[in-house]
Amino acid sequence: MEICPVSEKVADYAKHVHETLKNHGIRVHLDDRNEKLPAKIRDAQMQKIPYMLVVGPKEAEAGTVSVRHRSKGDLGPRPIADAVASLQQEIANRAIL
Repeated sequence: MEICPVSEKVADYAKHVHETLKNHGIRVHLDDRNEKLPAKIRDAQMQKIPYMLVVGPKEAEAGTVSVRHRSKGDLGPRPIADAVASLQQEIANRAIL
């Protein structure tokens, strides 16, 4: 999983999301490079990272993350707790297989 902040203005919120996911046992990377968002998304897709969480000013204000799947595209904004719960469920389901 990759966290892609839109700009440096939301770096603190991106770090908060990163720590939240790590504390829930989810393997996550924060892409805090000084690159534009499309470049970050393209790089994550090239690395075959299944999920990207895009965070911008709207998400920071609402306490949400915008979820993107590598093959399904944009899945829309979700509260952090909902995103964590669905990711943990998917991880648990893969562990059973």
